[in-house]
Amino acid sequence: MSEFLAAIPLSLLLVFSTGPVFFVIVETSITKGAKHAFCVDIGAVIADVVFILIALFSAQSLRNSLAENPRWFIIGGTVLCTFGVVSLITSMRHKRTIAFEAEALPKGNYFFYIAKGFVLNIINIGTFLFWVGLVVFGADFWFFVYILLIYLLFDIVKIYLAKQLKSSLTPLVIYKLKQLVHIIIFGFGLFFVFQGSFPEQKEQLQTIIEAQIK
Repeated sequence: MSEFLAAIPLSLLLVFSTGPVFFVIVETSITKGAKHAFCVDIGAVIADVVFILIALFSAQSLRNSLAENPRWFIIGGTVLCTFGVVSLITSMRHKRTIAFEAEALPKGNYFFYIAKGFVLNIINIGTFLFWVGLVVFGADFWFFVYILLIYLLFDIVKIYLAKQLKSSLTPLVIYKLKQLVHIIIFGFGLFFVFQGSFPEQKEQLQTIIEAQIK
């Protein structure tokens, strides 16, 4: 019971620290429906399971590798930036039809949304470090299970709340929402590239932020 309670704040942290996945799930729930948003969520969880397995088998060595080779952040950030820009341009070209796609929810393509959630999460180095950190600090298998289950519960609530907004959204607002999500994804990509390109400045910035919080 104590492990379950301890997993709640970590699950909540994971919900908001998944970066672009958080915004994509909200946007998908509004524009495509709860089932498609849940598929994105499932894809993200599958990526989390992959992270956990890798972390369990080689946590310390991978943590050292990431610290010594910040290029991983650059690679992940570049992929996110590319995804954000391509999605932004594509949606701009289909501005007249993109908002009305939500009115006729597609019956299939669930695998696409699972793959989308998986890809967006698997390239998120921050999420990987989250799991590696838990392994290094001695978290066991059931603790990971509790975190993932509570994480899914939080996301189901998030998907439901986002879906309630759909009835009050105009086509123009839906279009702007999709654009905003693409810009946010691009922003996360730039942040990762910054982390990989200027590791010393990143540590200095982190120290300043921690000092301000204290």
